[in-house]
Amino acid sequence: LSSRSVPAVCTGTDMKLLRPSSPENHYETLQHLYQGCQVVQGNLELTYLPHDANTTFLKDIKEVQGYVLIAENQVRQLE
Repeated sequence: LSSRSVPAVCTGTDMKLLRPSSPENHYETLQHLYQGCQVVQGNLELTYLPHDANTTFLKDIKEVQGYVLIAENQVRQLE
């Protein structure tokens, strides 16, 4: 018997470049959506991240089934 684990799946977003009404809530929402996520069903949109954003919540992502959008960020690097 194989003990292969089922990947953690999360739902992506479809906001394109729409500016969030609350940048703080937007960052917290992204953290909540992608923490521990391995497969994004839909799009991975990383937009309007502040310069001090900790992006380690993205470290488990292995697959994105939609597009990846990285734009309008102040953060220097993704970890």
